[in-house]
Amino acid sequence: MSLLNSIDRDHVLTAMETWDAAGGANYMLVRGGVSTHVLMHHGKEYDAAAIAGIAHGLATGRTLTPADIPGGGAGASKHLVRLGFDIRDDSPPTERVSGTRARTPRTSSASPRASRSTGTPRPTRVAASDKPVNLCPRCFIALPATGVCDTCD
Repeated sequence: MSLLNSIDRDHVLTAMETWDAAGGANYMLVRGGVSTHVLMHHGKEYDAAAIAGIAHGLATGRTLTPADIPGGGAGASKHLVRLGFDIRDDSPPTERVSGTRARTPRTSSASPRASRSTGTPRPTRVAASDKPVNLCPRCFIALPATGVCDTCD
């Protein structure tokens, strides 16, 4: 039996609300956007493994880190797809989880720059006001200036 069998769709929706309330949108920036399994819901993107870990905590009282989830991000993605969520899988084609979709490049024929390729991707700019917030790796809540989580420690 998988650890994630205890979560249902309501747990995942509540986990996303918790994520948004805690400022979790910066989590992807803190991790450097390395997650290849992205949960997409109402135009927002979430780290699939982190949301699954929070949802597990809501269901059982024990929050899982992405490393605790069997199969990591891929395992979380499989379960979230079974619950009816939309997952974007940015991993190589040979490693993709069934039921997920790959990132498709956004191109527009209206823009003259869309057809021109420079060969190297442009770095994403982040405004100074959008500086990433340090998050607790266990509960994903923003850390205070001391760097010690008030909830976990």
